[in-house]
Amino acid sequence: MIFPRIPKASLFSGTTLMVSLAVLTVLGSAATPLAAAVEYKKAKPLTDVVTTKASPVSTRGKVRVPLITWGGDVATLHAVEKGLFEKEGLDVEVFLENNFPKQVDAVLAGRTPYLRGTMGMINAAAEVFEREGVPLTVIYQLTWSNGGDALVVRPKIKTPKGLKGKTIALQLYGPHMDYAANILNSARVPLSSVEFNWLSELTLPTFDTGGKTIDPVNAFLEDDDNDAVMAIIPDALNLTSGGGGGTGAAGSVKGAKILISTKTASRVIADVYAVRSDYLKANRGEVEKFVRGLLKGEEDFGQLFEQKSSRRAEFQGLMSKAADVLLGSPQATPDVEALLGDCEFVGQGGNVAFFTGKGTTRTLDTLTSEIQTAFSQMGLVKKKIKLASAKWDYNKLGGGSATAVATAPPPPKQRFDRDKVAARIEQKIAVEPTTWAEEGTLFQIEINFAPNQSEFSDTQYADDFGEALKIAQTYGGSLIVIEGHSDPLGILKAEQKGESKVVVSQMKQQAKNLSLQRSQAVRASFLDYCKKRNYAIDESQFIAVGLGIQTPKFNPPRTKEEWAANRRVVFRIKQVEAELTEFTPLN
Repeated sequence: MIFPRIPKASLFSGTTLMVSLAVLTVLGSAATPLAAAVEYKKAKPLTDVVTTKASPVSTRGKVRVPLITWGGDVATLHAVEKGLFEKEGLDVEVFLENNFPKQVDAVLAGRTPYLRGTMGMINAAAEVFEREGVPLTVIYQLTWSNGGDALVVRPKIKTPKGLKGKTIALQLYGPHMDYAANILNSARVPLSSVEFNWLSELTLPTFDTGGKTIDPVNAFLEDDDNDAVMAIIPDALNLTSGGGGGTGAAGSVKGAKILISTKTASRVIADVYAVRSDYLKANRGEVEKFVRGLLKGEEDFGQLFEQKSSRRAEFQGLMSKAADVLLGSPQATPDVEALLGDCEFVGQGGNVAFFTGKGTTRTLDTLTSEIQTAFSQMGLVKKKIKLASAKWDYNKLGGGSATAVATAPPPPKQRFDRDKVAARIEQKIAVEPTTWAEEGTLFQIEINFAPNQSEFSDTQYADDFGEALKIAQTYGGSLIVIEGHSDPLGILKAEQKGESKVVVSQMKQQAKNLSLQRSQAVRASFLDYCKKRNYAIDESQFIAVGLGIQTPKFNPPRTKEEWAANRRVVFRIKQVEAELTEFTPLN
């Protein structure tokens, strides 16, 4: 069974979810003793799991559309409740199915033409549909996960690089497969160097497991060989005692911490709809109407959400309906609202960007290539399958709606106060130059330069800038500090010759000033690189600082190569959630 990504109501409001999870934890500990056997699964391609043969899609009666328990699906439900699909001439019936292999089976059997899941899940299923001669076409992106999913690690792991040679527990055929792979690839950790412990459930089951542990969260609690776990945010908070570091009390792991969540990795987990290509070919007009209904439903829901105070009865009615359909309880409305806080609706402009690449590197083709390359190495697919798009003009599909855009989304709003952040970084580096480089650092990209170099052309450094752009857009919630570093050899020689402290101090300040100028030059050239290629970048995400000779790679440098390695500019990608208040986004 595939469990949904449960909302994080407790993260902000302390509402019903954490209470219910606490009750489940108690019940689970009673039903599953500490000595319970952990039941790990072998990673298999879905072609070895789903054996259903393709049957024609039924065109009688209602068009059945799957939902999963996720915030983006509230907008789809809203479109049904408001009759927006009906206005398009469609008779739509939604149904909840969080078990992804069962969804795949239903689509192959012809009970529905549509498949609903994350891009990772859709890619895992692509090979099955290709085998049956009915390949998938991705037709719509609903959301990005923006805070609902996390990687939790034991205290010995400080950065993603520390995952090399370690073991990660996660759900098989769930939403975290490509998330884990993306973190490792971004950190340049070979997937072959990591052991994945696969389990059948995403979170603590509500049914009797027969004394077995079948979810990664409890596997992390019970099996010390699991160095890390992919978890939904409520479970991540439990494991880390509210996010401040696990105390070892019931339900937590001593010293465990959230290394990275999708609040930082905000362009990794994309939720989409796909359709059987044979159905699309035979019913293209109908599928267009379905996508138009999704677009209008999302737009209309956005307006309702903005006006929820003045339209309170209507909003609460939808929340109650969504709680009933998605969570099985009309009273769970705070949890539905928390689900909405976990996701970022992309709208019409986001679909333009996702399917055309205008303004972004995070596209259908890019994600498909990344995911299938990783899944091949992880044993989740046997061969790579291209996922097609419908090649629609999503602006025209919007029918001139209020959210229509000519090409791509507008540039992101500035989220950080650059002056405050820069000042705080300088202060932290001055006090903790060594720990600064490690704590909260996710990834880093180094650029070396020649002595006395002051210009950094975007053509000369195109490869480095391209890598930095990819990281910046994938980890859109991160803070990227562009550090300038100088080589200390000249100053060390001056000290050896007995130069006065005043002269040495002046040399150090000059080195720091020069390193700041270089980091500023690199930042300006990088932003110019992005603008020339029409990529939408939040400039406040990039902070230039000069470290001078504070943290050389080699001190002293003993070879020409070490001397050159000290002259560098570092793009340091920092996890904002781990930092102080000055690092938090602007309101």
